[in-house]
Amino acid sequence: MKALALICALAPVAVQAQTLAETLAAAPEITESAWREMTAGKTVVYQLFGMANGLEHYGSGQNVTFELEDGSCLDGTWFMKGTAFCFDWPGEGLNCFRHRQVGDDIYVVGLNSGGVQLVDRIDNTPLSCGPALLSALEPEARP
Repeated sequence: MKALALICALAPVAVQAQTLAETLAAAPEITESAWREMTAGKTVVYQLFGMANGLEHYGSGQNVTFELEDGSCLDGTWFMKGTAFCFDWPGEGLNCFRHRQVGDDIYVVGLNSGGVQLVDRIDNTPLSCGPALLSALEPEARP
């Protein structure tokens, strides 16, 4: 009985995921020129499962900087490979994505992982590249 309850509880999630996958498969792809126009000199803020997942700043030409959760940053380049947006991060290998537009939302679908991220916003958010602040992790000093 518990198994049936669990299946019934998870069924809407599976239907939603399938619906999103179908919606994204049918959604128009964002072109390179449209992406360049949207992102030139700007920062893209990504969401994964409703939470901020990363910041990516588009500099001049093909240059891009990604801020990791620990505050450190990766400098790389991006280019088009067919209709996929590919990012070359030193030591990380090539990661390629499709950018799809559904209404006002932009989704980024990983070709390697199949993962889906939502673009939360594209704006002038500055990156704060640097080492993680470790002082917050140190225990309080005791006299």
